[in-house]
Order: sequence, then C-alpha cells, then structure tokens
Amino acid sequence: MIIRSLYNVSRQMNVLQKKQENNAANAANANTPGYKFQHLVQRTMQEYDLYNRAGGRENDQRVELGTINFGTEIDGGYTSFSQGNLNETGLATDLAIFGRGFFAIELDDGRMGITRNGNFKIDNQQRLVTTEGNPVLGMDSQGDISEIFIQGDEFSVDGQGLIAGGDMRLMIVDYPDYGGMELYGEGVFIPGNMEYELNEANISQGFLESSNVNILDEIVKMMEVSREFESNQRTLRVLNDTLQKTVNEIGRN
Repeated sequence: MIIRSLYNVSRQMNVLQKKQENNAANAANANTPGYKFQHLVQRTMQEYDLYNRAGGRENDQRVELGTINFGTEIDGGYTSFSQGNLNETGLATDLAIFGRGFFAIELDDGRMGITRNGNFKIDNQQRLVTTEGNPVLGMDSQGDISEIFIQGDEFSVDGQGLIAGGDMRLMIVDYPDYGGMELYGEGVFIPGNMEYELNEANISQGFLESSNVNILDEIVKMMEVSREFESNQRTLRVLNDTLQKTVNEIGRN
C-alpha cells in the first residue's frame, strides 16, 4: 500500500510539473501578438478490479477487494482561440484579423502553417514575411498560391485582404473544427490533413491582435499548482519516513 501511494504521489508531481510548465509558457507569451493560451486536462487513470482467491472453506473462491487506480495523468490539452484585443501600431506591415481565420505561411520544411500573429515585415527580397522569416502566402485572382512580393515603397491592404497594386490578396484560411491542429511554435499551428476553406477576411492594417492570455489568471494557476506541489512533497516525505520505519522494524525482527 505504501509503495502504491509513493507511486501515485510521484506521478501526480510529474503531472503538476507539466501543468506548471504550460502555465509558465502562457505567461511568457502574454505579450506575443496573436498568441492563444493552452490548457492541459488532467484525468484519473483507469481503475482495475482487485480480488483474491481466499474465500470459502477451501480458500478457492473469488473475493472482491474493491478497485485500484494508479493516480492521474495528462489527458491532453486544448487551445483557446478566443479573439484578442486589436491594438493600433501604425505600422503598415502589422496586420490583424477580426473574427475567424488565420494567416497562411510557408514553414521551413515547405508545409503550410497558420497563425494569428500578423507582426510581419518586408525582407531584402521584398517578400512579406513573419518575424522568423517565413513567407506569408497570398492568392491571385486565378486561385494560385504564392509568396507575396511588395512592389514599390508602400504596402497597402484593404479590409478584405486585397493588396494594392495587383490582383494578389492575403490567403486567409479557416477550418470548421480547430481540434485537429498541431502546435508548431509560439502562435503557429499545423492544420495537418484538414481541408481549409477561404475565409471572408476582415483585415485591419496597422493593428496587431494581442494575446488572449489573462496574466492574472495564469499567476493564480501557478500559485495553485505550487501549493499542490508542496502538499505532495509533504505527503511524499511522510510516506518515505513510514517506509523507512517499516523496513527498520523488519530488520530488527
């Protein structure tokens, strides 16, 4: 029983560590444009029936002893895609989406990624890129997808994502279900094999969408996890002391 309790407490501390790391990541990205906070879900592990064969006169009948589980584990996580506030920056390359949809970008391995972070810039090849240098994708009037090259000294986008000076518009994509997305980096997701649909863009130039992290909520969560961790540490010390005393008593006998 003591060994099982030690195992359960140790597993719970591992779960708490993962939750604390997640909360810390959310807090660290409170000022990252377009960042969507992550939440981990904890669940109790499967229960198993306990029994022995000590019943009856011949000690051969099954006796139910109850159930046992081996603690808790992380069942998964979800991302909150709630809208962040739009903050004016005045920079032409800062873009924000109001409502549903994502900017499409090309990742280093050639796959398409999506993001709500519209903190873009123009590189030395006159391409519109993310701060990490990944090209922002656009679509022309024929439906062809390509990188966006900026002609001239000014960059202007209307509310529907149409870029001035040509027929190219920002590729704004959306999905019926966000549950199948894989987190790739800070605010970047990979939609996998999900089929996208082109979204009717509502673009604000010169604005950035703020993170939807509530920093006070994250601090409270970190404090709660810290207290629970300390409680488990105390339980672990008590169990360890009890086990040592038991072993010493057995040794004396």
